Amino acid sequence: MRLLIAFFCVGLASSVFADESSVYSCRFENDPHGFSSIRMKRYFSAEQGMDLGKVDLIQNFIVVESTSAKVYQIPLLDNDTYIQLWYAPNLRVDAQLSYSQSSQEFRATYNKNSEKIKLVCTELRN
Repeated sequence: MRLLIAFFCVGLASSVFADESSVYSCRFENDPHGFSSIRMKRYFSAEQGMDLGKVDLIQNFIVVESTSAKVYQIPLLDNDTYIQLWYAPNLRVDAQLSYSQSSQEFRATYNKNSEKIKLVCTELRN
């Protein structure tokens, strides 16, 4: 019976969050002028059965590179924080976020090939 309830809860949670999408805007921590930034868009793909996204590198308000990525959310043991990982073969962005966090800035790391850049991000809201 407990197993049946657990499967029901997981199914309900996946259908509730299936239509959710998010957009994040990130600035490079060491770029005081803000000429370069990262925009990350996350959405649920029913076809793939998982979250997918795009990571855009923007320079001087122009998208110079756009990379498709798989988006993973890995809950941590304290039940209030999770790791959000954007993964593509040559790119990774990872951040530790809180479920109770709302509209606050958070730190992330942009990994492209062998380059690592610190980011300061915020979720864009309607």
